[in-house]
Amino acid sequence: MQVQSVTFKNKDLDLRLAGLLRLPDGFDLSRDYPALVVTGPMLSIKEQAQSVYAARLTELGYVTLVFDGAYFGESEGEPRQQELPAVKETDIEGAVDFLESLPFVDSNRVGGLGICGSGSYMSVAGVKEPRLRCIVAMVPAIADISKSPMMGFFMPEEQVRKAKEAWEAGTGELLHLNFMPRAFDEGAAYYYSSRGNRRRWSNQVVAWSQLELVSYNVPDIMKAMRKPYLVTTAENAWSRDASTAIFDAVPGDAKEMHVIPEGGHFDMYDLYPFVDEAFDFIVPFLEKNL
Repeated sequence: MQVQSVTFKNKDLDLRLAGLLRLPDGFDLSRDYPALVVTGPMLSIKEQAQSVYAARLTELGYVTLVFDGAYFGESEGEPRQQELPAVKETDIEGAVDFLESLPFVDSNRVGGLGICGSGSYMSVAGVKEPRLRCIVAMVPAIADISKSPMMGFFMPEEQVRKAKEAWEAGTGELLHLNFMPRAFDEGAAYYYSSRGNRRRWSNQVVAWSQLELVSYNVPDIMKAMRKPYLVTTAENAWSRDASTAIFDAVPGDAKEMHVIPEGGHFDMYDLYPFVDEAFDFIVPFLEKNL
């Protein structure tokens, strides 16, 4: 496959985003290809789990795009390391804009696949972005964060609000959350090893991100989902309750959910046999709906 470094715009923020565009073997400029925007876990960069899935999808014949979100990796935006749901959604819109601008992408066959936090962001984009024809959510982890284990990463709200006000007034320093501590054994096995540790990745997130995250109720939004939707989680995933809540909120019959036996949340990022087993469901879903 061909892998090209590309840039495109988050038009709402007027920021350039850095991406990797993958083209299938035997790429033919005269053909129209189906395409997928592939997004990764919270705080992630394009070279992590999303590239594992994008490469597999491109081997299957899809054009794929992964990218660093605004404020992360090689993309623009200050201050760095802000994890803001509304921005993630406009990043995805910019990615769809870019794919649709390519003459070899069939604009009627563009879908989305998101992993972990962006399994939730991509699900919401499926509601709000009409150009996405179908959505695959891998271990989506954000349902109602106020009721989730992620609350353990957050600081007291009053402390965060005061720090934000001080920084905006020029009288204080940025306050960060340690969002992936080494003491979180399962996460550490991915992020602090060769599996997921990459240059430009950081476990730090600007603390005021939590103010938006804690009020981001994905199941409420998913009640308006009307397009083909696939959720894949794992038997032992810490995010399984969130994935189930998101899936249950979606009305109608154009949805399916599968649970990978014995897998954990982070196993679904990159490990055999769990990713292979997920593709047993992803492949027929995309063949049918994209």
